[in-house]
Amino acid sequence: MTPARAGSRPVTVLTPGADSGTDGEVPSPSVPGPSTRRRSRNHRGHAVLGRLVAIGALAVGLAACGGSNSTATTTTVTPATTSPTTTGGGASTSSSTTSSTAAGPQTCRTASLTVSLGSPNGSAGATHYGLTFRNTGTAACTLYGYPGVSFLGASGQQIGDPAQRQGGTPTTVTLAAGGSAYASVVVTDPGIPPCSGSTAATQLRVYPPGETQAAVVTAPSGLLVCSSPNTSTYLSSIVSPVTTTTA
Repeated sequence: MTPARAGSRPVTVLTPGADSGTDGEVPSPSVPGPSTRRRSRNHRGHAVLGRLVAIGALAVGLAACGGSNSTATTTTVTPATTSPTTTGGGASTSSSTTSSTAAGPQTCRTASLTVSLGSPNGSAGATHYGLTFRNTGTAACTLYGYPGVSFLGASGQQIGDPAQRQGGTPTTVTLAAGGSAYASVVVTDPGIPPCSGSTAATQLRVYPPGETQAAVVTAPSGLLVCSSPNTSTYLSSIVSPVTTTTA
């Protein structure tokens, strides 16, 4: 065999194990034609477009999920209220009503009462006087219990002890406007022992039941009251609770 010249091309030698074409030549590498290249490019383009569409759909889905989480709404429950209804005259009135119990008459105050002392009515060892409380106010009021009574001399000093509470059972008396309640004052004869002296009373100081403000009433002429202190066997005067009947 003749040695290859320097710079000459190498000679390809076919061997029996080599894969050859039908004509015994080594097949040339397959080169795609123009149409094949176009189909390949179109196929790749469709594949890429399909992947982009899928990625876009996925992104939209994720955005929708994320938007739902980030824009979650809060529902606030507001208590139901009663709507007012309007009357024909334009005044607004609520459809719900509130019931309440009206307060009863208040205690009679001294300022709304006129107090007077009746004529004397004598008995053995004592003189009885009727005491009247008249309601001069515009509303009904009530009295309960015993009035406070004491006797005053010409200089305004108190004579002896105040009238002691005695007799009867206290009850609540309701005085309508212009109505009256009554009590009885009994003055013991100052000439009965152990009374040791007497003084003529010119006025009576009267506290209506439950009141701290007194009314001053002119005493009838000749009213003598024991000026010495009361004892266990002698009371200079007594007073009964107010009632609905005259004394």
